[in-house]
Amino acid sequence: MRINTTIASLAVVVSMGCTCTPQAKHEPAEQRIAVTGVSLTRSEMQLAPGDNFKLVARVSPANATDPSVRWSSDQPEIVAIDAESGEARALAQGDASVTVTTTDGSFTASCSVKVSGASVKPVDPEKPVNPENPGTPSDPGAPSAYGVIPTEGQVAWQRQELLMFYHYGQATFSGWDGENPNCNGKPWSESLLLANYKPVTIDADQWVKVAADNGFKEVILTAKHHDGFCLWDNPESTTDVANAGCSNHTDVVQAVRNACNKYGVKLGIYLSPWDRMIEAKRLSTSAYEAQYKKAITDLMTKYAPVVEFWFDGNHAGDFNWASVNQVVFDANPQCVIFSNGGPGCRWVGNENGDAGTTNWNTINIKGRGLSPSNLPGNYESYLSQGDENGDTWCPAECDFSIQQIGDHNGWFYGAGDSRKTAKQLMKLYYESVGRGGVFLMNVPPSDAGVIDTKEKKIIEEFTAMRSAVFGSNLAAGATATSASVRGGYSGYAASNILDGNYDTYFATDNNVTTAEIEIALDGAKTFNRVMLQEYIPLGQRVKSFTVQVKKNGSWSTWGRGTTIGHKRILLGSSVTADAVKIRIESALACPVINGFGLYNDTVSGL
Repeated sequence: MRINTTIASLAVVVSMGCTCTPQAKHEPAEQRIAVTGVSLTRSEMQLAPGDNFKLVARVSPANATDPSVRWSSDQPEIVAIDAESGEARALAQGDASVTVTTTDGSFTASCSVKVSGASVKPVDPEKPVNPENPGTPSDPGAPSAYGVIPTEGQVAWQRQELLMFYHYGQATFSGWDGENPNCNGKPWSESLLLANYKPVTIDADQWVKVAADNGFKEVILTAKHHDGFCLWDNPESTTDVANAGCSNHTDVVQAVRNACNKYGVKLGIYLSPWDRMIEAKRLSTSAYEAQYKKAITDLMTKYAPVVEFWFDGNHAGDFNWASVNQVVFDANPQCVIFSNGGPGCRWVGNENGDAGTTNWNTINIKGRGLSPSNLPGNYESYLSQGDENGDTWCPAECDFSIQQIGDHNGWFYGAGDSRKTAKQLMKLYYESVGRGGVFLMNVPPSDAGVIDTKEKKIIEEFTAMRSAVFGSNLAAGATATSASVRGGYSGYAASNILDGNYDTYFATDNNVTTAEIEIALDGAKTFNRVMLQEYIPLGQRVKSFTVQVKKNGSWSTWGRGTTIGHKRILLGSSVTADAVKIRIESALACPVINGFGLYNDTVSGL
């Protein structure tokens, strides 16, 4: 990707976006997947002549067969751009528009570029300088994306961090879900499911308000669990709330959608592939797959926008999963699809809610033969850790339930089930979000149609605990420096890790994969938690790092970590120090760090 040695590259980016049990070993045949759109990460830029710049183009769907694009500038004398590589440079004062077009010419996206200042001559690529002040380095161009990277939808999804699951349906009242071979000794049947489902009230507004009030940015509803009972008027089934034999006809999906709109929470939907009613009807796989796809389309369009779609791996069946995924992408190219192996996000390999201490956002979906219906080998290990340099960006979603039956999750409400404590939830937060994953907590609404006061109280205690720990960043007022700033240019300075801006970051030169950042604190601070963030839109890079602290003029090692990803929270002993040093000891490419924090947890007891 070169236009000439003075111009940095523009990256074209394509990337993919539980009661889980591995089942059938069918691998669907590959088929051509058409492009449905293209977007840019920015719609406008302001530059000076001589500036190199970089945009990121994202082709949808993430798994399109041919994601290639071409670039153009409507004013090449103002902005020069290579049609193949997309590498560009501002040359002269004026306005220009840079456009990316899919190879088939069907889709385009543009960024307006305003260039202000005098025209300049090309600069020495080995030592870029500001033409108006030869002693001041100019922007050498942003780092190129490394490996597979997330879609825009995946980045937004990971940044949510806290998600809430609602398992609700006939099992809320019967106590028997579709995982059981029968329902309290009775064979599964439509009439039985309709008779079992008997809510008096359904306060979906309260469900979502509990989520919103406690910092949860997305909720996922089980529109259909394994029993086959549907919480909306499914045009492909009669086993649903619209059936005349059902005592309560509330469209629960619509009720949750309305509450999400009211409280500014995003909506995800779970549609179980395993269906006891399909088994009872002895429907063929091909016939059921056709019905299943139509049900997806109905949910994705009627209750849009749906930002996540959940395909449970439990008895998932021999669908052509690439074709099923495409139905989701056709409705929303940025939707994040969950399954055993994504493609949007992956099961973490357990139902304990914790990711591995090493956790790559990438995994080898094709190489391992992963699909909702196939989990070969020791899946608990590789799903919790991901694969370094994996073929797909597919981060871990860490699911668990706030209720437990013995040592097992209670997915549907049980008045007699035990509950996790706020301390246990805080531990899982550290082991999911704090390891670069996403925290997905099931909070099953009760048979009274509300989130029970017991769960609500625990969640509020968990929120208060998080607020007490993370409400104040002890690195506020600090200064950060490094000898390894990319091109010596201030736009990539170490200070960017402290500015609170997600899209600014510290970066090194392309061939520099180790670095030290020293953070001088605003006086001595006592802390026991260190937070780091990578700028994941450019890929995951860091393999290992060390945290050092300075006390009484001497440096000592406080902690070590491996991967960072969207967020890493390192736990350690309490220490009082006036400076901290982050040492990136190993990385796959030049590190890009966009966040840092120091915190003191004195409330969780962890």
